[in-house]
Order: sequence, then C-alpha cells, then structure tokens
Amino acid sequence: MLASLLLAVVAGLAPAPASAAPRCELRGEPTLVAKSRDTDARPRVHVDATIGETIDVFLRAPGRLDGRAVIFADDGEPGHVSWDAARCPAATLRWRRIEARMEHVDTPPPNPGIAIYANAVVFGPHHGRWIGHDAIEYVDTPLADGDDRWSIAVRDATPSDAALAGTRAAEVRGLGVMRLSASVEAPGEAPRSAPGSGPRGVGDDVLRYTFRGGDDLFGWLTTFFNVPYVFGSAGVGARAQAERYIGADCADLIVAAMRRAGRRDQGYTSVAGLIRALRPVAAPIEIRQGAPAPASEYAPLPGDVLAIDYVGADELPRPWDHVVVFAVDRGPGGVADGRLGPEDQVADIGDGRGLKFAALGDQGVVRVLPLRGRGGGERS
Repeated sequence: MLASLLLAVVAGLAPAPASAAPRCELRGEPTLVAKSRDTDARPRVHVDATIGETIDVFLRAPGRLDGRAVIFADDGEPGHVSWDAARCPAATLRWRRIEARMEHVDTPPPNPGIAIYANAVVFGPHHGRWIGHDAIEYVDTPLADGDDRWSIAVRDATPSDAALAGTRAAEVRGLGVMRLSASVEAPGEAPRSAPGSGPRGVGDDVLRYTFRGGDDLFGWLTTFFNVPYVFGSAGVGARAQAERYIGADCADLIVAAMRRAGRRDQGYTSVAGLIRALRPVAAPIEIRQGAPAPASEYAPLPGDVLAIDYVGADELPRPWDHVVVFAVDRGPGGVADGRLGPEDQVADIGDGRGLKFAALGDQGVVRVLPLRGRGGGERS
C-alpha cells in the first residue's frame, strides 16, 4: 500500500512529455499585402498614404500546418496563422525593393543615342510616331533590416540611388512610389518568392505603395517621384502606364494626378488634348532665362498647368510641345512676386531624372499658356 502511494507521488512529480513539434510546410507562391496603420482597415496589394503615416507590409505564404491547409502571415486576418506563434522551425526571409532605372543602362534605347525610355520616335520628321512599348529596366535592392521578419513597416519612398535622392529637396525626398518583394525559405525547402520584376517588367500583382504630400492635384503629383519618363506613354484608363506607375510622359503625368485627386472623368490624352480639357486663364506669356518676369495680370497658383512651346525649336512641329505644373512662386532673389517668371519652380517630367522640381527658365526660351480646371483651380 505504502509502495503504491510512493509510486503515485513520484509519477505526479515527473515532467509531462513534451508535445510533438508541429509539421510546417510551405506550398505555392507567397504574396505581399500592405495597409496604412493610420487609415486602412484591410491590407491590399496597392496602398496610398500621406507622408507621416506608417505602412505595414505583410508576407502571406500558403502552406500546411499538421496537414491542414493554412495561410502563414502576421497580418491578423481571420484564419491566418503566424509561423512563429505556431512554433514552426525558424524560416529565412529576405525583403527587397523593386525600383525602376530612370533610363536605359543595360539595354539599348529604341531611339539610338537617346537614353530615355520611349514608345515613339523622338525628334526628326517622324517625331511622335508609335514604335511599341519600351522595356523598363528594374533593379532589386536588398533590405537588410527586414531579414527574417514576416512583416516590415515603411514610412517613405526615398530611392535607394543616393545620387537620384540627392537631386531632390529634403521636403520631397521621401515622396513617391516604391515596390517591394520578399522570399521565404523553410528549413529543408527551396526559397519561394513573392511577385517581383521580370523580363516584362513588373505586374499589377507586385506590392506597390505611394507617399504623397497632400490630397489635391499637386499632392498626388508627388506620388510620381521614382516613376521614369516614358516619351509617348500609353494605355487607357486604369490600364494606362501612368495610372499603374510604370512610366509617364508630361501630359499623362498630369492626367494621372488629376484622376487620383478625384477627376476620374479626365481621360489620358496628349498635350493638345489637355489644353482642350482645361481652361486658359491668360494669354501666352514669353519666358526667357535671365530676363525679368514679363508684365501680365496673371497670378499663378500652385497646381496651375502650364503648356509650353519651345520658341525656335523647328524639330518639334506641334504648336505646344510640353506641359508642366506650377509649384512655387519665386521672383528675383527667391522672393515671391506673384508673377510668372523664369525663377518660378515647376513640377516637370521630361528626362532621365523623372519627376523633378526645377526653374521654369530652365526650359529655355518658351511661350507659356497658363491653364486651370474648368471648375476652377485644381488645387484644393
């Protein structure tokens, strides 16, 4: 009797056998989703945020846990399982940025000697003639601070190229578009990667986020930093290259920003079509670098659209050659003067730097036609 009691006590003190380790497997292709920590309820593949917000990015990986089909993710969505919380063996995760080169580097440009991307002929008697979609080059940049994490937080879209970032003022450096991809490798398995760049560029399934400076036309325009200039960018509506942040020419850049700011009725068009869609608010004004601002009753506002004709440029046969957006009023000495002049800053896309802020006088000798939306100023 006493022996039986002692055996029972000893058995009660003995540690319980450890539970079996879970069987964790990855199956299929992972994906990335994201949401603004400040405004979004559910994660999505494309996320837009205002600078100052935080975007949380999550890796989702289909797999099996003890034979049951699951989605491994730390996004907190119903039915999703945290790989780490399930006590799965440590996985190796690698995050990377997917960034467009701003012009041809490793591939030949369609217009010999002109490195910019182009879907059409640049200059000459056939200027503007369609030649086909150009191939955008992309570069993958590892994010070391995201290693082995199933989610990361991003707060800006500053380009990885320090030289490109250095061309922008500090207040706009973090604005623009960025894409991400990631890979996950379970012990004993091959790595599996979320959608990224390929021979045909990037698809709409690649995680894309933007940071903007505001909710008006000018604010949405800033989401197009890091988008390469593509002469003759193409597409209709949601399939337009500019709408998808693949590339934009000068007119499509402005239409895309207008549509993001609420003008969904505005279709993609040429410089001439944009002039027809907007309202001239002054007669053409001639601007010359180094010359004083000409006398005019026109008082420019941020967000005004400025159509440009390059005076004496016979190789550009159209009446209006280019279009920019008025950004900052600057007169002589950098002091605002309420007049359109060569020192004024404009938002411009037209070369291998993509979207940039530069002096209007940098355009050369030009005639400028000021335009606004037919319902009033485009800036809210």
